[in-house]
Amino acid sequence: MPATLKCTNCGGDLRFTPALQKWKCEWCDKEHTEDDLKGFSKEADEALNETVAVKVRREEADCGAVVVTYKCGYCSAEVVTTEETAATFCVYCQRPVTILSQVSGEFKPSAVLPFRHTKDKALEQFKKFLKGKRFLPNAYIADQNIEKLTGVYIPFWLFDGTVHFDVNGEADIVTTSRKGDYRVTKTDTYRIVRAGQLAVQDVPVDASSKTPDDVMDSVEPYDFSELKPFATPFLSGFLAERWDVSQDESFKRAKRRFEGSADNKINASLTRYSRVRKQKDAKRVEGVTAKYGLLPVWMLHSIYEGTDYLFAMNGQTGKILGNLPMDRGKMVKFGTLVFLGSGTASGLLGLALKLFGVI
Repeated sequence: MPATLKCTNCGGDLRFTPALQKWKCEWCDKEHTEDDLKGFSKEADEALNETVAVKVRREEADCGAVVVTYKCGYCSAEVVTTEETAATFCVYCQRPVTILSQVSGEFKPSAVLPFRHTKDKALEQFKKFLKGKRFLPNAYIADQNIEKLTGVYIPFWLFDGTVHFDVNGEADIVTTSRKGDYRVTKTDTYRIVRAGQLAVQDVPVDASSKTPDDVMDSVEPYDFSELKPFATPFLSGFLAERWDVSQDESFKRAKRRFEGSADNKINASLTRYSRVRKQKDAKRVEGVTAKYGLLPVWMLHSIYEGTDYLFAMNGQTGKILGNLPMDRGKMVKFGTLVFLGSGTASGLLGLALKLFGVI
């Protein structure tokens, strides 16, 4: 059941404003705090009946994906979403719509990390990312493409647990000195033992099959001290997805990250050694619990000549990651000019890569 968030003053639409960390009415500009909207989630099913969009049909698209169609409660236009969509917009009246059935029951998050960076900030960072990339296709940097940058709440499982480790082996400290005409190398060998346990909290694992795991990992870290109990109003003005990768499936990746945290701790204690030879390296993860949360990401997905390209920015910290297409025609033209000017083909490739930002 979709619903939109209404202003307590005039009944207009509210959207969460990252810069204010408040909800602002699009009609009267009244600002609403989290306390002002505490009753929204609890009463949404009843109090927002007049804005509810009616589910029309559920069907399988030609590509095999399941799509769900709703009728907008404001303008009666059809709103088509995927089966995992939890928040979206009506393409005609542009009103934000939260699909309550996708954030309730087994799909109800227990936590949400609100956006802190606005779309303007994300656009600014994206344009900086493009700056100097002279081989970008013109169509890619067109304003209409840049405006597709969208704020999305990505579903994550956040794991807590304890990793027990037992590592031993040998390590060397190698020093060199000079004695007259001779260079003397000295090797001291030590027995190393590292055993204990490490409590790890809020290990994030992407719970959406649509978003590449490596991209979501790369825009970390998040500051989880700002996690808030989930409330539907935080979704207003953004897209959101619900999980489609189960907690059990996600634990495989979480376990590797738990063990990686232990490795980082162990390796940090071994930096004084020149080399380390581990003879035993045993780890086990116990006492694991998980909560379901939504984390903020600004995303721009595009397809150029049949290849997918993705730009992503952490909606809390502003950390960015992305890959970009290259216009081969521009590269050939530029390469010809440089080749004729320098007479050196080997210098061409290096210069081209530098200009594109690859090296």
